[in-house]
Amino acid sequence: MAPLAPFAIAATAAAGVVGAIGASQAAKAAKATGIANQQGYERAAKVIDQQQQVVDAQYNNELFKFNRSLKQNQSNTEALYLKSGVDLSGTAEIVLADNARLAQYEMNVMDYNNKLAKKKLDDDAVQMRYRGEISAAEGANLASSYKYKAVGSLLSGASGAAQLTGTYYPSLIT
Repeated sequence: MAPLAPFAIAATAAAGVVGAIGASQAAKAAKATGIANQQGYERAAKVIDQQQQVVDAQYNNELFKFNRSLKQNQSNTEALYLKSGVDLSGTAEIVLADNARLAQYEMNVMDYNNKLAKKKLDDDAVQMRYRGEISAAEGANLASSYKYKAVGSLLSGASGAAQLTGTYYPSLIT
């Protein structure tokens, strides 16, 4: 019998335990990393949601400026026609109506662009949340693999210790 056999058996068993502890800690870290990444993506999504409010505020400001400018333009045009002695029927009425129609078209374009920008931001926020879910799932999957590795380390250590025990102390195994 080898004088260091007990140490070899203990070291083999301990190596399995140490490997299992390391893998268990790695599993916890992988899961925590996945959750942290998910939280980061959620924060990014909330920032994008807030950007929608900024887009709305910009749209309302631009619409206010446009309406104010339109009213000034229509009033100035009407005043110039009246000042020059032209009746507001006929050509003057057609010009004012065309201006109003073009203004409505511009407002429709502004509204469409606003909705389009908000939709893109909404899609970006959804994408961020989806990435967060994927990150959390990847962390959980990696944690599971480390847990299996921990079990494997324990089994390997136990198997190695049993094999050495059988080699050096066969009477204990039978």
